[in-house]
Amino acid sequence: MTCGTKNTLFNLTFDLTDARNLYYFNPMQLLSGVTGILYAKTVCANSCPAGPSVCAATDLPCSSGSQFTCPYYRYAEDALYGRIPGVDIADTTYWAELAYVTNISDANIASVLSKLKGLGSVFADQVTKLEANMSGAYYQLQSQIPGNGPCYPNLFETVEFFNRCFPKFPENVTSALVSTASGVAKQLSNNSLVQDFANNWDSSAQKWGRYVGDISKGILVIVVGGLLGGLILSLIWLLILRFLGGFMVWIAIIFVNLCAIAACLFTWVKAGYIGDQQVAKSILDALPVDINPAESEEKTWFWIAIGTSIFAGITLLVTLLCISRIKIAVACVKVASQAVGAMPTIIFFPLLPFIFEVGLVIYWVAVTALLYSAGDLTAHCRPADSSTSASLNFKQYANVSNLKSTYNTVTNFDLNAAVANAVNNSINGLLNGTSSAALNGTRDVCYANVSTDARALLCGRDPDCYLSYDWNNNLKYAFIYHFFGLLWTNQVIIGFTYVTIAGAIAHFYWSRGDSANMPTFPILTALKNTVIYHMGSICFGALIIAIIQFIRALLEYLDRKTKELQAQNKFAEWAMCIVKCCMKCLEWIVKFINRNAYIMIAIKGKGYCCAAMDAIALIISNIGRIAVVNMVASVLIFLGKVSVASVAGVIAYAMTEAKYYTSPEQYPETYLYSPVLVIAISVIAAYAIAEIFFAVYEMAIDTIILAFCDDCNHGGPKFAPPLLMEVMGKTAIPEPAAKAEKA
Repeated sequence: MTCGTKNTLFNLTFDLTDARNLYYFNPMQLLSGVTGILYAKTVCANSCPAGPSVCAATDLPCSSGSQFTCPYYRYAEDALYGRIPGVDIADTTYWAELAYVTNISDANIASVLSKLKGLGSVFADQVTKLEANMSGAYYQLQSQIPGNGPCYPNLFETVEFFNRCFPKFPENVTSALVSTASGVAKQLSNNSLVQDFANNWDSSAQKWGRYVGDISKGILVIVVGGLLGGLILSLIWLLILRFLGGFMVWIAIIFVNLCAIAACLFTWVKAGYIGDQQVAKSILDALPVDINPAESEEKTWFWIAIGTSIFAGITLLVTLLCISRIKIAVACVKVASQAVGAMPTIIFFPLLPFIFEVGLVIYWVAVTALLYSAGDLTAHCRPADSSTSASLNFKQYANVSNLKSTYNTVTNFDLNAAVANAVNNSINGLLNGTSSAALNGTRDVCYANVSTDARALLCGRDPDCYLSYDWNNNLKYAFIYHFFGLLWTNQVIIGFTYVTIAGAIAHFYWSRGDSANMPTFPILTALKNTVIYHMGSICFGALIIAIIQFIRALLEYLDRKTKELQAQNKFAEWAMCIVKCCMKCLEWIVKFINRNAYIMIAIKGKGYCCAAMDAIALIISNIGRIAVVNMVASVLIFLGKVSVASVAGVIAYAMTEAKYYTSPEQYPETYLYSPVLVIAISVIAAYAIAEIFFAVYEMAIDTIILAFCDDCNHGGPKFAPPLLMEVMGKTAIPEPAAKAEKA
């Protein structure tokens, strides 16, 4: 069965649309690791048992139907199907309805009642009533014993995690079960299983699970601190750049130079060359820790000091030599701010490609899930001599578990007979001619000799068997095609975004910074031009990057598959490392070319190849200008992203310090086990939002500088906005002449 959907088995439809959560009948099997999870028997439940729906081991016998979970009624144990009126075939909560059964069909009634009576207390009273008047309460009483069925008590409170009901194991669960179920097995309470429970509770996996559980509790922190805070802070930063762009550029440049000089002085102090002078003493006194190095380390620090000195010198020299180009960079930043200010809605344009990306991811994940779950339904049986056969189960805790003589040991348990009794008693006429022989699968061949439906039923009831869909080669090839489609489509969306933004900014540049000369709706105009004229070029450029990324993915796969070979052959390891590094560098180069080619496509309207050649020629002939502008813009944008994320983190931290999140007594529903993950997600969300907004600003700067360089290559900047003209010491040409030149 697949939870949350409609399922068909033997031409019967099981509507599990509302039953979205997977519940484990025997949650202690989960303590056996992956193996326990594979073989654990499950059922789809509407909700995960918690609170009043839990029948704790100390509460047995329980009397509420909500405290029990049963197998699907159509395949109920003890051949119950057809004997309880009004129960749906997919129902799993019919414990209360067991009392309505009138014809009790169990050859072992006397033995079961005798053992139940031996438990004394309430059990003895209920057995006495049954002996006087046998009724369906027999099945209810029998279900009280863990592992007996036909229904099973919800012994542990569970929490929903990715549509699975995972139990909260208390540290004393073993001793609690033992003392409740059987007084003769108290020696089990101090065995190694108790320590295993405690270790499991304190394991990193359990802690990580509690961290993840804090996400839903701290959703308000994430929304306010991460999403809303990131949005507002990004807009504030862009507003600051709009009016103080030049000032911030010079502050950033001075800051970088001061950091380089400070690093230089620090390393010379560590090298021991600065230490006796008064200035050095002041430096050492100002530092919070003692940094006097050992003599053996002074030589190492000497070479580090030489390196930092060279870096500081080059940084200062480049700053002094590039004053004129820095002025151009400052002007480009200011013009980009003006362009964004002239069409402020462009800041929100990335929301459109963001929606496309979300749609792509949802589509890709959905198709991947369909591919992953497709294939041939295969049963996997646990080997008889497997070391995992003794998984944790209820029989380890009480000698009253599995009371029926036919279920006392695995060797006496006839699976085929049990399934045939459970299924075929009332199945005649409902399976459209399917005979009981169709269910007569044998475990020797792991149910490979029966139909798919019979395999699902037989293996699903076998505690030493689990089902999976095994892929075939056709599905593997389909997934490769599907994965390449993800890479290509993602790059198409990125290219679409670049060309549209560059086209809108180009309108501002070629209009000489005058919004009156721009189209009424520059963004819509750029969007129309992109869709109608440039999608072919975008798809071609995206294809090149997608092919490179696909090759890199194949190399990563090959790298993982050849780890043992590489460990034996250093040459193979080095060769793989070199090839991967070269492909990474190639991807960086092609992405850089693509980005600038997309800008030239938007500026000139040429095809991809011509635009890429023009972009490369412009970059080579104006390498100094473009390098300085890109460096300044990158530092400025990076500082903005880090600032937004940092402030958002501070806001999130301040919110998590409120009593609403720190008091488990007053606010147990919102108490955070640890605020770390909530704050981290808030910071990541704020950084992602800043990335979206600043991408527009970054693209605007790149478009302005490339348009400016292209303008300069045609006899000087004739269409540049006034700020750029001022930096170049030129005056704007008259409007008629400009229009004639542009034409």
